[in-house]
Amino acid sequence: MCFVSTNTACGHQWNTMNERDFVPPIEQVDNCDVDPLSSFDYGGVARFRLNFEAEERQLIVRLLGEMKDLLTSEPNERTAPLLHRLFPPAFHDDEEKEAEYQRLMREELVASRVAAVDSVSLLLMEEGRTLGEGETMAFMQSINAIRLVLGTMLNITDDESAEEADVNDSPEHSLYGYLGWVLEWTVTALSRG
Repeated sequence: MCFVSTNTACGHQWNTMNERDFVPPIEQVDNCDVDPLSSFDYGGVARFRLNFEAEERQLIVRLLGEMKDLLTSEPNERTAPLLHRLFPPAFHDDEEKEAEYQRLMREELVASRVAAVDSVSLLLMEEGRTLGEGETMAFMQSINAIRLVLGTMLNITDDESAEEADVNDSPEHSLYGYLGWVLEWTVTALSRG
């Protein structure tokens, strides 16, 4: 008897990992992997491929939509703490300078994050498309922004509270771990480039 996977009453295996090799969620690809029949040369520039299943793509696009809603809504008592990690104070010791900085820069910072979220959402809808380094960085920053907001919601503030979160099996903690895993693979792919 095999303990790795067993047949169900319908005859299908419950564990399909034996049927396919592990594919990381993001990986660097060679030009010939991008389009083996194409004569287009990317000039040695690194290209990356997102390897998400349809459900994963839908989840990330939904999370990006929620991030955009959060970014574009008027901050209030409930949402302001969630945005704090995305827009940390530039002047901790001078409230007047901080207020001036926020007045001058906040709109531009929000617009930059919203543009990245929109761009990444479109990229995720194009299955099989390869990304340049800039697009991959935007993907990484957008995933990290979602994870920062989720970490704030879960009171994850440092490595110790993150380790405590690892043992919690709530859906939110699982999502936090999943996003961390995606970020880890993204950094790995970028560091190979």
